[in-house]
Amino acid sequence: MILFINGCLLVSLLGSLIVALYDEDIILLTMHDLVHDLARSVMDDEIILVVKGNNAEESCYHYALLDDCSKPLGSDLSKIRALRFMGCDKYKLHDDAFSSAKSLRVLDLSECTIHKLSYCIDDLKQLRYLNTPRVQDAKIPDSITKLSKLIYLNLHGSLTTLALPESIGEIEGLMYIDLSSCFGITKLPESFRRLQKLAHLDLSNCSSVEGISVFLESLTQLEYLNLSCCPHIGDIPEVLGGLSKLQYLNLSNSSYLECGKETEFLGALTKLEYLNLSSWNCELKKLPESLGGFSQLKYLNLSGWRDMKKLPRLFGSLKNLLHLDLSHCSMIDDVHEALVGLTGLQYLNCRETHVSSLPDDLTKLRYLNLSRLRNIPVDFSDDPIKYEFNSLPAENWDSIVNYICSNLSELEHLDLSGNIYIEKIPESICSLTKLHTLDLSYCDLRMLPESISAIGSLKFLYLKDCCGRRGIPQLGSSAISLPHFVVRAAADGSSSNLVLLKPTDPSELEITELENVTSAGEAHSIKLMEKRRIRELKLEWTEGVDRFVDDKMLLEKLVPPSTLSRLEICGYSSVIFPGWVVGQLPNLDSLVLREMANLEEWDISYSTGEENVLTRVQIHDCSMLRMKGPLPKAKEWEIICSDNVLSSWDECIVPHTCASSSSPVTTKLSVSDCKGPHQWRWLQHFPGLPSLSINNCGDLTGSPDIIQLLCSLEELWLEGEDMEELPIWLGELPSLKNLTIFNSNGVKELNENMRQLTKLESLQLAFCESISAVPHWLGELTSLKTLWIHNSGGLRSLPASIQQLTSLQEIKIIKCHALEHVVAETEEGKMKLADDQQRESALPTSLKRLCLSGCDGIKSFPEGIHQLTNLQDLEITRCSGLKEWCELEETKTKLACIETKVCVLPRPLSY
Repeated sequence: MILFINGCLLVSLLGSLIVALYDEDIILLTMHDLVHDLARSVMDDEIILVVKGNNAEESCYHYALLDDCSKPLGSDLSKIRALRFMGCDKYKLHDDAFSSAKSLRVLDLSECTIHKLSYCIDDLKQLRYLNTPRVQDAKIPDSITKLSKLIYLNLHGSLTTLALPESIGEIEGLMYIDLSSCFGITKLPESFRRLQKLAHLDLSNCSSVEGISVFLESLTQLEYLNLSCCPHIGDIPEVLGGLSKLQYLNLSNSSYLECGKETEFLGALTKLEYLNLSSWNCELKKLPESLGGFSQLKYLNLSGWRDMKKLPRLFGSLKNLLHLDLSHCSMIDDVHEALVGLTGLQYLNCRETHVSSLPDDLTKLRYLNLSRLRNIPVDFSDDPIKYEFNSLPAENWDSIVNYICSNLSELEHLDLSGNIYIEKIPESICSLTKLHTLDLSYCDLRMLPESISAIGSLKFLYLKDCCGRRGIPQLGSSAISLPHFVVRAAADGSSSNLVLLKPTDPSELEITELENVTSAGEAHSIKLMEKRRIRELKLEWTEGVDRFVDDKMLLEKLVPPSTLSRLEICGYSSVIFPGWVVGQLPNLDSLVLREMANLEEWDISYSTGEENVLTRVQIHDCSMLRMKGPLPKAKEWEIICSDNVLSSWDECIVPHTCASSSSPVTTKLSVSDCKGPHQWRWLQHFPGLPSLSINNCGDLTGSPDIIQLLCSLEELWLEGEDMEELPIWLGELPSLKNLTIFNSNGVKELNENMRQLTKLESLQLAFCESISAVPHWLGELTSLKTLWIHNSGGLRSLPASIQQLTSLQEIKIIKCHALEHVVAETEEGKMKLADDQQRESALPTSLKRLCLSGCDGIKSFPEGIHQLTNLQDLEITRCSGLKEWCELEETKTKLACIETKVCVLPRPLSY
């Protein structure tokens, strides 16, 4: 009888993996699939399934599926003709695993761990089919060349293999060879040219191989050739045009496309059905005119041909073309004309091309990508800002979208993303009754038509940065919007729509209103862990509403894939996390925990190895959270309204060392609205910290020991609405280069000891209304390059000592309404006079940029500004007091040498 496994014929398991066999003969099907189906009928004693180490005794079988390759084949299986090991990836292949099977025609080792391909393989004189991918040995044994009847050889993914046997050409009957992703192979043996029956050659992703061209002249029987992602194979050889039997040619991202040579010889490949010439670095500029005569061509990919300005004149003659990719062909000016006549086209990708309209005869389209269309042809190497704003205008989009809705009734996938001038979608969208996927991400739509809910076939609606949540109508019961997915419970509460995510695998996913999930089983069913494309994931519950399922139980079933790089959890209401958070995400780069009022403990089971350093960790509004265990390593930390996080760090006493000479793990730390009480001992966890931001965290003056923990600090941001004076330790930071004091209206002056900050390069004072003067010792900060003062209403002038700052390059003063002079006059009340009786500039000659905005009180400007020979940019806006000065002919003469000048003086009414 025929064996069944899980209700399926065993034959179907073997199909497409074992060549059809009968007695001495091997049945070869098409070259597109040499291993198509098992023989249509087999005798009841010819198939054996051996599992769990069981052995068959005293029986004769011709076909065997075994689950253990770690031991020799039993003598009772010596006459088998086809052998496949299943689920053996945890076992090492035994040297004699198959040596006794002298009659083998088919050997499939695709599910084995092959440290070394057995040298006794040459005993299998009858072998026709050998599938042995991912060999881990650097050398393929020479004995493989003794397999004179071998027709099929698959060594795909043998990453450590450095070379093929020099005598590989002795297998003269070889018709199929797959060496894809064999990164270590640098050249092919000289005897490779003897494989003149070769019909299928796959060298894709062989990133080191060279010298392929010299063999192509001999391989005239090739029907399939894949050289994609081979960057070292040289220029396009003219012998390629001699492979007249080619039906499949893939040169995608190969060096053949980077030479800039003509491609006329490709015109001889008239039997091609598949042609992939896509490349990000393509330097070819045109296709052969004869391409229009490729009557059998079904697939054509020209993505990335940014230098091509025209398609062949008879391009519309490709009546059998089903798939056309012109994405990123941004210089073509006649795409519309070229598409006329392609009546069989089902797939069309015109992303980032110039398409102002579509021809009327593309009625069979199933896939259409018009993402980021351009108004005019544009060279990608142009100014990127110019390129970004060269978008197809709204009037074109009205006609294109209306045409799509009225004529493309077969359409299943429509991508209009990135077109900022698409302002509306017509109600006639509902006529696309087969539409499965619609992408409107990054369009300027405010809302979608209600009729979109009538498209019963619609499954996926992508609306990244489009419409907003209020502009999305209620979709059908089987449709979902992505990347933002809202969980909805059924009216009777029996289930939610979460299960609709099961077939999806987006790169970004945001699931909100998780409180509507009715069972943990629903979460388990979507198999989130298996969605390998997801890089960014947000899981959000609504605060203060009832749940069907405890948040922890639900989160335990929402384990993301190991490929995840960014995770955000918001509104979680349980007191502890399940163990997978961070601990099971080796590729996690960014973690955000937000608005968790009940979370009390995060036990961090996390490797302390350098490979597990996160880029950023943010903890917002987790007032009860205390961290337990070793602190996760992260380059940036941001803690907001989470006092217990800091106090739990306080309790972990770590010996302090100043790591100024080493490379600190954490380079930036920001703490906001954490008003204690805490003693800042948690800074001990961040030795060598270069950047610190403290915002509204109570009194800092009572922590004199803080200086010991900040000896390497280079950047400091201090903000505090209630801060009345700056901390005394501020002037004792020997490495400080950048200082910002923000929104500190209670602070009246800068500390005297700040004059010791001799390495300070940038000083910013913003929204410090009580500071009326910058101290005279400013001139002692000899490293200062940038001085910015924003919205400091009490400031009247800058000190004359500013002239001593020979390193100062930029001064920027904004909305300082009380400011009357850019700099103060000398103590004698007059500007210093030089010997020639000309007034000197009171600004340093090193100044390159000066910006004044919203300073109405300034009535005069420093004399001698023309002496600022390094000044390149002068910007004066909304300073009505300087209007008369700017209009003087003398002033215009003095400012003539400045490269960039902006003088917009009147203050607008809305200012």
